[in-house]
Amino acid sequence: MAAVNRLTQHLLLVLLGGVTLRVSLGQGHLAYVQAGFRPLLVAAGAVVLAVGVLGALRTRPGGPEHPGPRVAWLLLAPVAVLLVVAPGPLGSFTAQRQAAPVVAVEGDAPLGIGADDPGQSHRTMTLSGYAIRTQQSDTSPLEGRSIRLVGFLSPREDGGWYLTRIRIACCAADASAVRVVLDGEVEGVADQWVEVVGEHTPSLPHPSEGYPEPALVPVSMTPVDPPADGYED
Repeated sequence: MAAVNRLTQHLLLVLLGGVTLRVSLGQGHLAYVQAGFRPLLVAAGAVVLAVGVLGALRTRPGGPEHPGPRVAWLLLAPVAVLLVVAPGPLGSFTAQRQAAPVVAVEGDAPLGIGADDPGQSHRTMTLSGYAIRTQQSDTSPLEGRSIRLVGFLSPREDGGWYLTRIRIACCAADASAVRVVLDGEVEGVADQWVEVVGEHTPSLPHPSEGYPEPALVPVSMTPVDPPADGYED
């Protein structure tokens, strides 16, 4: 692999900065980082692009060469991935490896879930909000209520299904999965996004580890389009 000359170095920066701007100005960045990081990505892309353009303009043809390390060609790797592959948000493959027991909020005071959705007989909740409430000592706010959850299907060890969402604190590198067991007959495929309306049921033991897992008895399940931001807040 040839060494990278000065002009090529600057052109690589132009390419990297341009692709970063393209991703951050659209919806593509939501597959990698939280939405709030968009301004930082835009600023970083603009700076890298400007440095590359200014460097290329100042490079004189036929001037003295100062070859850079061959490893600089690796800058093409993330560019190629973003332009050719464009991976989407993390899904069931990650969920099977990043899941952990749900930890209940300390204290015995029941966590209310609020009124039903306007004009509906169910209450929409996040998966993490529902999961935390199922682990409280007092689950009375969930009793006799229809709950609406939205997520994607991921397989369970016993042959059943979870309704799943991925949470990130900063970026996809720190992803963790929130899973709710669908305690009933479910027909679907892994990574299919669905809306489930169901009823609370006591937690079920994990098939191999034994820790309690939040569960919901599905009453209806409807396929839905994946959201632009596939990660749960």
